[in-house]
Amino acid sequence: MESITTFSPIALSILWSRLISIVDEAGTTLQRTSFSTVTRESNDFAVVLMDRKGRSIAQSSVSVPSFLGVLPMLTKALLEDYFPLETWKEGDVVMTNDPWLCAGHKPDIGIVSPVFYKKDLIGFIGTIAHSPDMGGVLWGAGSRDLYEEGLMVPPTKLISEGRPNDTLFAILEANVRAADQTIGDIKAQIAANDQGIKSLMKLMDENKLTDLQDLADAVIHASEKAMREALLIAPDGSYSYSYDTDGDGKGNGCHFEITISIKGDEIHADYTGTSGAHPLSINAVLNYTYAYTAYPIKCTFSPDVPNNDGSFYPIKVTAPKGCLVNAQKPVPLGARNITGNMLHSVVFGALAKAVPNQVQADCGSACWCIVLNGTHKGKEFVEYFFLNGGYGARPNMDGEHVLSFPTNVANVPVEVLESDIAVLVTEKSLVPNSGGEGQYRGGLGQRFSFKNVGEHPLNISLLTEKTKTSAKGILEGKDGKTGSLEIVPHRDFPPKGLDKLYPGEELILTLPGGGGYGNPEKRDKRLIEEDRVLGYIT
Repeated sequence: MESITTFSPIALSILWSRLISIVDEAGTTLQRTSFSTVTRESNDFAVVLMDRKGRSIAQSSVSVPSFLGVLPMLTKALLEDYFPLETWKEGDVVMTNDPWLCAGHKPDIGIVSPVFYKKDLIGFIGTIAHSPDMGGVLWGAGSRDLYEEGLMVPPTKLISEGRPNDTLFAILEANVRAADQTIGDIKAQIAANDQGIKSLMKLMDENKLTDLQDLADAVIHASEKAMREALLIAPDGSYSYSYDTDGDGKGNGCHFEITISIKGDEIHADYTGTSGAHPLSINAVLNYTYAYTAYPIKCTFSPDVPNNDGSFYPIKVTAPKGCLVNAQKPVPLGARNITGNMLHSVVFGALAKAVPNQVQADCGSACWCIVLNGTHKGKEFVEYFFLNGGYGARPNMDGEHVLSFPTNVANVPVEVLESDIAVLVTEKSLVPNSGGEGQYRGGLGQRFSFKNVGEHPLNISLLTEKTKTSAKGILEGKDGKTGSLEIVPHRDFPPKGLDKLYPGEELILTLPGGGGYGNPEKRDKRLIEEDRVLGYIT
């Protein structure tokens, strides 16, 4: 844990903040130049600055937790198995969407660029963003195996010393829906990397730095130190928890088992006992499982320290090979976010036995995902939007309503959705009584309905959760209310999977509430009355 640095604490703090502002500026570039709503409106991306070993130094503030630590994992794999350090040239850009190297499913594209300063390679900058399409069946849970999920690009130079790989661009364009959106987003990722490099050059010049390594060592050490010190406060021991989810929503559910072992300043989460691979594409690779396990652990013990490699050195995550959270080829992975989004529930459930005042109740997640595909005004589109249930209650406050957690993707504004495609949003409202009771109440779910007002059917991929199970209360708190879906006129509609929304049909989605925290009998009567006045309870 010893770290020798030439930076004073004040100088280190200033430089660290500058590094975060650099990746945030690059993230803004990506968002503002992207073509798809999934990046432009929902912020489903991350930007990470790394040293020449591939270790994360700074990650953009607007970053989805599913990408936590993933770009460093990818960059380290590139250096070890594909492009050794000495082979990188200025102007290179490497791309891959290999789920086992990147973020767990093919729509997430990793773009990594080397950073040269005065002809020396000093580090890397990378972006991950959710592509609007990668071919195959429409993104979601509808694929039967990995191959139906579209094009997989192994680590390949998209640009070599400034020269675009026209063949790869042509292959991508020929294999995806709404190619202008997918290619446009990839170019936005490249632009974000370029912007990050330009800003870093200014920092290097202004501070007369010749290398990043000393600064990287210092900030990584500081984060590791903070995490280890926080873990020392928790009592040593092993803490287990079980959790069940909807699975396909038709009786084939999923079961999670976790044992979290804390010993001194290290923590190990093991998923032995978890379900095997599921027939639907809700399976998660270990990279992704690590990200969504490490995130709630960091939220519990060291929430305020910026993310970099050091925060995660004390965290180990294991799972049996081939199980739901350590998927192997060729099982389908497209909707792995449904599984990852619920791991906070499993982790917090176990940690409640060790540090009950540092965790929160289960949220009305996973985030519900709707993907629509068709033509509008003579042009093909792929449109994403996300919906959230109620946030779980915390040790000192109620859960927020319809707040995204653990992912932090944003809503697509109704006005944007209705202007982009032929749909009409008919309702968006809170659902009374949907939050779990407790000393602190779970957040409310929402009702969201929309109608196809166009002349043609829309292809739709739907991902829902907690229509059969519920968000669990914690420490005597009550469970939240389950969600539901209905189509008018009435017919069968898959909770997870592919279908069509025909002209005139309306889809009504009711999202689940969050779990409560603590004994409901201890709830302040003033809070109960306030909930009544506001219509949160009846």
